[in-house]
Order: sequence, then structure tokens, then C-alpha cells
Amino acid sequence: YASKTFGAATGNAMTWVSRLFLTGFASTALFGPLVGRLCDTYGRKAGTLVFSLLYSLGAMSTKSNVLGVLLAGRVMGGIGTSLLFSAPEAWLVGDAARNGLEGSLGETFGLAYAGDSIVAILAGQMAGLAAGTRGPSGPFELSVGFLILGGLLAAFTWKENVAGNVVSSSDEEAGKDGDDGAGSKPTIRDAVKVVKEDPKIMLVGSIQSLFEAAMYIFVLNW
Repeated sequence: YASKTFGAATGNAMTWVSRLFLTGFASTALFGPLVGRLCDTYGRKAGTLVFSLLYSLGAMSTKSNVLGVLLAGRVMGGIGTSLLFSAPEAWLVGDAARNGLEGSLGETFGLAYAGDSIVAILAGQMAGLAAGTRGPSGPFELSVGFLILGGLLAAFTWKENVAGNVVSSSDEEAGKDGDDGAGSKPTIRDAVKVVKEDPKIMLVGSIQSLFEAAMYIFVLNW
């Protein structure tokens, strides 16, 4: 989309495509820690709904020819990305803990990640058809429908949970023994401490970051 749009409008498409990418990534890095904290405080379901809204607005911004609107759309997309990679999974973990289903999380995430590849293939085919019919912004228009559908499913089928209000069976036993730690809310400092204490978390994060960097370098130059 970006290469076609800016290639037709300017003589230096790569510069503006790069700036759009950078704007989205910068907003993700800048707002990511704050977004995660807000989801823990005000609710993971609410975070998921805000993600659907921001991503929809970001997608619709591609219909504009105004550079400021496109950049604003990338900022909303960057914040939405932070929400996407925090709110839904945090909600799932919290809801599983509340219902005593922690043991099924591994299988659930496995099925989800296995299904991602199938969804990606189908989405690519649908995006190609939408682009052929509606032009470069067609896939973004199509995505709004799926975002609205996902938001409605979350709104009407999920129960809200926040950090500290979900008590699992093991936490209940600890509470009976006088441990009141289940009600405390984690902070960014706590997260940093956890990462320092377990090098595997840092390794996984580094591997994912390098993979994402390589993928987006390829996408950008393609």
C-alpha cells in the first residue's frame, strides 16, 4: 500500500515508507509500557476493545491523502500493536486462573499459534482480492470488518479482569495461610526484576526482536 501510494505521489517513495514504518514502531516502543500498565489497572477486556477501535481508525486513515492523517494512523496502529500483544493474552491467562483452567493454557496457545499460519494464508488471499477490487487501501477496509467483529465478540462474551483481582486456587490456599500478596498489582519495576532473575526471558525477547527486525527489513525493501 505505502509503496504504491507514495511512489505515485513523490519521487522518493522509500523515504516516506520508512518514515511511516518508523512512526508506528516508535509509538509502540514509547507507549508500550504505559499501555500494559493501563490494561492491568483498568481491564484487559477494555484494552482489547480499545485495540479494535485504534486499529480500525488506523486502517481507515489509509483512505486519506493527507500526510498528517497517515502519520496519525501509524501512531494509532503502533499503540494498537502494544495492546494486541498484551491485552488479549493477559485476559486469557487471568480468566483461566479465575476458572481454575491454568493447565489448559499451553494447549490453547499452541492451537492459537498453529492457527495463525492458516489465518495468515487466508488473509493474504482475501487481501489480494480486496486490493484488486478496491485498490491499495482495500485490504485495510476489509480488516475493519474483522476488527469490529472481534471487538463485538469480546464485548459480549468476555468478563473483565484486571491485575490483582484474579485469584487462582493456589492463591486462595496462600491467602488462608496469611499471605495477602494476591491483591497487589505488578509494576514495571517488578517486570524488570523478573527479567533479570530469569535470563531465558531476555533470550526469548532478543530472539523475537531479531526475527521481527529481519522480517520488517525484508518487507520494507520488498
